[in-house]
Amino acid sequence: MERIRVILAAHGEPETAGLADHFKVSWRTLGHASEVMGLSAPMRLAICTAAAVRKRIAGDPGSIHNKNTRSQAKALQEALQKHPQARYNVQPAFASAPPYLEETIDLPNEVDRQVVLNMIPTDSRLSCGLMCHSLLEASASVRERTAVLSRLWDDPQLIAIHCAHIAAHFPHGEPDKPICLILVLHGTLVQDRQGQKPGFHTGEEEKTVYGDALRSALLAMPERSWQRVEIAYLNHGVGGRWSSPSLSELLSRLERDGVQSAVAYACEHLVDGGETRQIEQLLAAGRIAKTWRLPCLNDSQALVEFLAARVRAAATAQRTALCCDPCPLHASHNLK
Repeated sequence: MERIRVILAAHGEPETAGLADHFKVSWRTLGHASEVMGLSAPMRLAICTAAAVRKRIAGDPGSIHNKNTRSQAKALQEALQKHPQARYNVQPAFASAPPYLEETIDLPNEVDRQVVLNMIPTDSRLSCGLMCHSLLEASASVRERTAVLSRLWDDPQLIAIHCAHIAAHFPHGEPDKPICLILVLHGTLVQDRQGQKPGFHTGEEEKTVYGDALRSALLAMPERSWQRVEIAYLNHGVGGRWSSPSLSELLSRLERDGVQSAVAYACEHLVDGGETRQIEQLLAAGRIAKTWRLPCLNDSQALVEFLAARVRAAATAQRTALCCDPCPLHASHNLK
């Protein structure tokens, strides 16, 4: 029976409140960004230091992002073992926290093939692109035996899973008080400091397709508890102008519109963590009377079974499309 390793590749966040942990994660995150946004080392140092100190002063407890990803990996392992067409070994890896993706991607002797599953739903140079670029540093044998699974952003099944999850967790509001549902995505750079379109695959188009598809599906649900669906972004704001509206900007606009109840759902975060906790802080800072944040999919059965089906399909396929940035592997290895 073939031995297949499955790597759940997520972003990664600091798990403790320590200054060192916060600094290291921020440094690696901005290091990836600097490869395409031209952030200088002194600027990165200033940003990372200030952010680490600010979070320590604020009493930031650390993130559960990595813990939730490990729970996803455990649940996926159990789901794959139900139909053992191969011997699967599922493990998490992170772009910005240990175990690091680039140090994990090399195949050990006891593995025949591996599937790297991008746990960021929208494709870009800074999501699945990190995996492809890590593969460039690996041997030809590793590249030939590795499949990168991405393109979740245009999968109708994931949209349906989100809709069911939102409906199941949505708070019961008062019938005469319309509720606005806010879909929160992770923003991206849309213009550089010179006002030009960035010269790398930002994922802007994928985010638009993904958000619009989910918004349309939610508004088409006949027995919904929400009357309005809006899209907002969490932005880092380095390197130029980012996606709009930001969540803070949208909340201000909703307040001016007289909206009194709002529910936020981080549809581009498949696990809860530091960034989804930030949503709660932004909601609390606004002036809308009643606000809620829905939990992410985390290790829900529907998501895990969906991921297991994609992994099984990749395990039987001869090759997988790699097409980010445009993907250098796509160009140099003629992968279709």
